[in-house]
Amino acid sequence: MVNNKQMTSRVDNIVVVGQGAMGLLWYHHLSQDQILNSASVTVNIKNDVTLLASNQDLLSKNNLRTSSYQFTSYQQASPKSYLLTYSQIADIESADIILLCLKSFHIASKIESIAKYISPHCIVILAHNGIGTFEAVAKLLPSQQVILAMLTTHGSLRISPLTITHTGLGQSDIGLLSGELSYLQQEQLTSKLNSALPQVTFHQDIVKKQWLKLAINCVINPITALNNIDNGKVNDDNFTEQIKILLTEIIEVSQAENIDLAFTDLQAMVHKVALATESNCSSMRSDVLAGRSTEVDYINGYIHRLGKKNNVATPENTRLWQQVLNLKVSASS
Repeated sequence: MVNNKQMTSRVDNIVVVGQGAMGLLWYHHLSQDQILNSASVTVNIKNDVTLLASNQDLLSKNNLRTSSYQFTSYQQASPKSYLLTYSQIADIESADIILLCLKSFHIASKIESIAKYISPHCIVILAHNGIGTFEAVAKLLPSQQVILAMLTTHGSLRISPLTITHTGLGQSDIGLLSGELSYLQQEQLTSKLNSALPQVTFHQDIVKKQWLKLAINCVINPITALNNIDNGKVNDDNFTEQIKILLTEIIEVSQAENIDLAFTDLQAMVHKVALATESNCSSMRSDVLAGRSTEVDYINGYIHRLGKKNNVATPENTRLWQQVLNLKVSASS
């Protein structure tokens, strides 16, 4: 017997939350893919990709209808202008997917503000640096809500408000944090995202992937922010011992959380990422230089909190966490 609910499940109505570099990157590719796909559709099915921005309540009705954004494709010299469709309450209510591309410290408050409009059948995807937002989000949504994590290595740079450049091709990994998706639904979701901005892979164990990325972020982000250096400088010999200490602490905490990480693997990954992005400015360094809040509470701060919870000492991660917080205070004073 065919499961009609599964066969008719849709992933066409999408709300992207966040007008930053990553939010606009996904909005652009999803909305352009929707336009391309609609050319071959003969039945009149309402497909929508809209953007929920933090400042749209301040816009006039005319600006809401006529807004545009500037997007520069990867390795292209000049930007092009595209129409921007802002999300309304009806879009949130009908959303099949809500993709939150926000700083980690904004995730829970944004979910809280729109939770009453989110359908129980909607797929909620959390795309941010670090770990530690899921628990707060899960408390705000029904227990059966499908919540996924997304990790991406695409490079996107916000030049100015509503102006971004796709600076580097990468890949995205998604996987379940809670709820259930059939194999067919996993395939539908992955195909939708993959056709917009490849390569997207669905993982049965996304938590392990989250920890691998967390370990890399715990090294590259604070070292580059505190020393005001590009990513590649992390591979300099004078940081070797510090990296060893950071990774050793992370592995000890991960073991207490039943996550199996290997030191040599993490060391090689840090080296590889720093080398591949050697001329890049890390997100944490960018935030510090701009006087913005960083996500260090969900990176080294997350290791610090789990260390306390499991009675595992994390002096180096704790020290860097506190030093980056002090940098933010200094930048704003």
